[in-house]
Amino acid sequence: MNAVNLSTPLGLLLAWTGRARLERGPHGVIVAHGYRSRVPAPRASAVTVGDVVLLRLSAEELQGRPHLLRHEARHAGQWAWFGGPAGFLPAYLAASCWSWARSRDFALRNAFEVRAGLREGGYLPEQDPPSPV
Repeated sequence: MNAVNLSTPLGLLLAWTGRARLERGPHGVIVAHGYRSRVPAPRASAVTVGDVVLLRLSAEELQGRPHLLRHEARHAGQWAWFGGPAGFLPAYLAASCWSWARSRDFALRNAFEVRAGLREGGYLPEQDPPSPV
């Protein structure tokens, strides 16, 4: 679906311009290793566009975050569900603004990130600290 709605071709174009090395990844995604461009989301360690995960992490860093690609694969499904760039991008932007207004964080109340898994995406610590007695 993401090929038809042009989001995966857009992701491949971004990977090419960011000089990334492509590899088939788990959960049906294409991982663009070594992505160097600052567009989109310059501080994000990974960004999914269609079925392409633009990855800024090293192999060692990715090993330390074993669930990240599952989180990103859920975003690939969201791209398909929202019909590609024309539907996903404005919806994600609106959800990010809503999250910022509610929590002063672009992800914590963003429905897309919540449904993809905040912990798996690295937005929450692996384990919450023990609560005080």
